[in-house]
Amino acid sequence: MARFGRILRLGLLLVSILGVGVGCGYRSVLPGASPRSNTAGETSFAESDRPTRLAVLAIRNDSPEPWLDRVLGDALRREMELRAGFELVNDPRRAELVLRGRVRSLRTQSSSFSSFVAALEYSVTMALELEVVRSGGLVVQLDPGTLSESELYFASGDIEITRTNRLEALRHLSDVLASRVADSIEMMEAPIPPSAGVAREGGD
Repeated sequence: MARFGRILRLGLLLVSILGVGVGCGYRSVLPGASPRSNTAGETSFAESDRPTRLAVLAIRNDSPEPWLDRVLGDALRREMELRAGFELVNDPRRAELVLRGRVRSLRTQSSSFSSFVAALEYSVTMALELEVVRSGGLVVQLDPGTLSESELYFASGDIEITRTNRLEALRHLSDVLASRVADSIEMMEAPIPPSAGVAREGGD
């Protein structure tokens, strides 16, 4: 009978300990379950994080190719749409970042020659001047060293074929430079790691 009484008291003690644990807010976290998902009033970082709204203005064209500004503008918008951290908008008044600038004059030079001193291959260099305007008015110049690139294209006795080859080279350069621009803006907008703030909270 005394043994039964001890077992009963032990059971009551365990129940009271478990009750205190639940009352203090402890909860079981199983593998694959988020400790934030079941807590009222809490929002995860992924839910609160919103893409940065970005507008790409019409690019000024100082090159001899009348269509190059449209080709580059399309490449820039297409590349920014692929970046998860950005939302492309048409109205710059709704944007937190506005991209603007110009295509500089192209540089074309002969690269190789035949035995008849006819150019077989040309090199075309495309260079940009671009800047990002923040919503507060701050203007950030993108590094011009990353906004210049060259591409080779073949010449032909048929002027139209040479022209087509040149167009393809410029389209490729537009895609390459658009990717670099997107990389630069992503790095510019990369969040500062919160390690310092976490360390201060832990010290308090």
